[in-house]
Amino acid sequence: MQNFIRKHGLALIVWIGLALIAMFTLPNISQLVRDKGAVTLPSNVESQVANKIQKKASGNHSVRDLILVFNNKNGKITASQSQQIADVTSAIKGDKSLHINKVTSPSDNSAAKKQLTSDDQTTQMVMVTLSSKYKVRGQTDKLLQKIKTPGLRTYVTGNDILNEDFSTVTEQGLKKTEIIAAIFIFLVLVVVFRSLLIPFISLLTVGLSYLLSLNVVMNLADKVNFPISNFTQVFLVVVLFGIGTDYNILLYDRFKEEIKKGVEAPEAAKVARKHAGRTILYSGSSVLIGFAALSLAKFGFYRSGVAVAVGVAILLAVLLTFNMFFMAMLGEKLFWPSKNLSAHDRSFLWNFLSKTTLSHTFIMVGILIIAAIPLLFLGTHPLNFNNADELPNTVQSKAGYNVIQAHYPAGMSGPSTLYIESKKPLNTQKDLAELDDLTGYLKSEPGVKTVSSVTRPGGEKIQQLYLKSQLGKLVSGLNQANAGLKKVQRGLKKANKQLASSNPDQSAAQVQRLATGAKSLQSGAQQLSQGISTYTNGVGQLSSGSQQLSQGASSLTSGVGQLQAGSQQVTTGIRNLQRRTGRLPSVSQSAGRLAAGSSSVTSGLGQLRAQSTPFASGLNRLSQGSTQLQQNSSSLTAGARRVANGSTQVNNGVQELNAKMKRLAAQTKQLQQGLTSANTGLTQIGRGTSTVNNYLKQMQKSYLGNTFYMPAETIKSASFTPSLDSFMSKNRKITSITIVLNSDPSTTQSAKRIRTISSDVKSKLKNTDLKNATVAIGGQSSQTADLQKTANGDFLRTVVIMLVGIGLALMIVTRSLVQALTIIGTLVVTYFASLQITRWLSAYLMARDLLTWNTPFFSFIMLIALGVDYSIFLMMRYRDDASAIPDVRRRILHSATIIGTVVISAAIILGGTFAALIPSSVLTLIQVATAVIVGLIILVITLPIIMSAMIKWTYPYVTDKMYQKKLAEDEKKHPTRRSKHSES
Repeated sequence: MQNFIRKHGLALIVWIGLALIAMFTLPNISQLVRDKGAVTLPSNVESQVANKIQKKASGNHSVRDLILVFNNKNGKITASQSQQIADVTSAIKGDKSLHINKVTSPSDNSAAKKQLTSDDQTTQMVMVTLSSKYKVRGQTDKLLQKIKTPGLRTYVTGNDILNEDFSTVTEQGLKKTEIIAAIFIFLVLVVVFRSLLIPFISLLTVGLSYLLSLNVVMNLADKVNFPISNFTQVFLVVVLFGIGTDYNILLYDRFKEEIKKGVEAPEAAKVARKHAGRTILYSGSSVLIGFAALSLAKFGFYRSGVAVAVGVAILLAVLLTFNMFFMAMLGEKLFWPSKNLSAHDRSFLWNFLSKTTLSHTFIMVGILIIAAIPLLFLGTHPLNFNNADELPNTVQSKAGYNVIQAHYPAGMSGPSTLYIESKKPLNTQKDLAELDDLTGYLKSEPGVKTVSSVTRPGGEKIQQLYLKSQLGKLVSGLNQANAGLKKVQRGLKKANKQLASSNPDQSAAQVQRLATGAKSLQSGAQQLSQGISTYTNGVGQLSSGSQQLSQGASSLTSGVGQLQAGSQQVTTGIRNLQRRTGRLPSVSQSAGRLAAGSSSVTSGLGQLRAQSTPFASGLNRLSQGSTQLQQNSSSLTAGARRVANGSTQVNNGVQELNAKMKRLAAQTKQLQQGLTSANTGLTQIGRGTSTVNNYLKQMQKSYLGNTFYMPAETIKSASFTPSLDSFMSKNRKITSITIVLNSDPSTTQSAKRIRTISSDVKSKLKNTDLKNATVAIGGQSSQTADLQKTANGDFLRTVVIMLVGIGLALMIVTRSLVQALTIIGTLVVTYFASLQITRWLSAYLMARDLLTWNTPFFSFIMLIALGVDYSIFLMMRYRDDASAIPDVRRRILHSATIIGTVVISAAIILGGTFAALIPSSVLTLIQVATAVIVGLIILVITLPIIMSAMIKWTYPYVTDKMYQKKLAEDEKKHPTRRSKHSES
């Protein structure tokens, strides 16, 4: 005995030493889970491809999106509050400690205001993109401090902070679970064993296993990226405390049986470990194989279940060594203060169910089938992929999420983003037209609320960028041109009419007469000059020629008067001609010069007349003034010469005027012909522009009016650059299109829509210049779609792997294919039934119609891996009783009666442990706990019925033959044993 105690005492010291090492080498679990425990998808799925493109667009910087929510619960946001929000936004933009990449707020522009302000005007959102290198909790806390606004409720929400809060809530829930589970297990063990020591020893044993397991798993995760999740620590707690306590109950119960027989404590401990330990090893191995099979899953979240396999392996090692010391040392005192070791040895429930089934097999099995039908054939139901539903409404990120859901289209809480990556820049007219056409196509997709892109930053068409608007302006311009043409035509007609009424031929004839008169004037002046010369020379003959001179002077006076009158007519005609040719500058200038010359002639003639008149009147005094005339003859001669010269100038000017007037007449005729031709041409132009105008109007009204066209100068303009910067990368090779759905982005409905949209977009771009571009949709809905596809696809694969692994283990344990298949079938039916009941309970008790997406997975692995324990408990007891009870019916009844107490106690322990998850407030944990508890209740009721029916229907003859053969062999070797078997 001392050797036994010394041996196991050493084991005790080793385990305590390992526990101390584990305590000091345990990494920061909270941070480790946040860093590596998030659900990760394969890198080749669409949402992850979109994330890679988004990272390139951000300059290879990882970013996260958060949403700032401002809500006025008392009514519409006022103008002053809007200004406060704008001021807060400006302050955030300038805070370098936040590491902000981009901020989009309602104050940016009208398009942003329309999108980010709720329809009821009570809420505004600000979209913030930050570097993801820094902790989201720190960024969120800083933002919450900065956005506090008097009179408004403010929140910070978004996928990253929701996940962070989920980790926090899960961690807090774990603490509650550990405390509640420990208290519950302690109380149940006290009730089962009526002992105060067993609960402490059992919790100490399981607690040691949990500590060591947690240390190993977390260090593996820290050093070699062992798969973990937010639920790893939670399920380590419930599984290890649950089945660990179950195994302890089995071990202590067998130890108690041996103690009742009077066996010494060390020997009783050995027997308990031999028989109960074998069952524990078989059961634990099945659980271990089931969880270890998850390592073959492709989905990292499913692979995280392998951590439980590590925990089970350590648990088995601890239970079968650590317990031995206390059982050997304490013996019967282990059950202190209980004196009655026979209490709770038989299960009346399992005895009744097994006995009734053996007597009325078809009735009992029929009842089970009838009860199972509505639970198995009610059809499948969609799952809830919305992580926000996991959180209580009191969490600020969830409260902000709820505000968005209440005041905006459901999709605004998580818009999807379509990324297009090309090998060439996309800011060309043709590519922009393709992108705009794609934007309109997306807007027409069912379930889409709004679509924003580089050509529609506000989600609506910019009408000026479409041919309908552009053609409208062109049509308006052509209308104005036609009106101008008509005015020109009217002007030309009027000018032509005025030219025709001016009668240039008549004017030319008048000038011709003026030219003839000018020639006569010149001839007369020459004659006058010659006469004066003759007079001067012949002054000596004055007396004899005075009569002739008097007559000549009278003629001179008369001729000069006529000449003056003619000169005045010429001057008047030239003035008229000048007025009529005012629009012909060259002709008008020539007429002006002719008028000036004619005026000079008239002036000269006036002088001549003024001089000839006194000359005529003084002829009578000629004789008296001959001496004076002789003295003035030189002046007269000079005057005559001036008259001659003036007349020559008049003649030259009039002749020049005559020539120009003739040319003017010819040019006027040509001008009239030109005006007529021009008018005809303008008429034809007017008809042409009218035809073009009508054509453009028809084009404007046709489908072509919706064609996008952006001129090159507009693309490069300062007004369009902000849109390019918002929706394209710096090199313009990556563009994004934001899609807001009508439905919640985390629902399966949205996921299905995104899958359809993705398929439609890729099909549409096949025949465009973007056919070789990489296209991927990111965002919550896309992640949900990929998560749904990955999780559902790998779930079936994981189920098959797990069932095959557990089935093989059961075949080895039970040594029977039929028993293994029966147990597997029972567990599968139990799983589906418990899941359906959980769905009903969730809907009626928690108002949650849908199960979370990971509830089926966790419920399955827990029920299959843990439920197999109870089947193994029963069948191992059945095998152990084979030699004592050869009749299979009596044996299964006896085994069910004895092991029923252990199974029911274990089920209560395990169910209570999972029930400790309910106060965690995490929906997945609540639903998984419900499913496991319901499944355990079903197993407790159905196992004795199904296994008894299976034994009765399939094994009686084989078992009897085997027993008779074995009995005959035993009689030959040990004749005395016959009496014992007969007595049995």
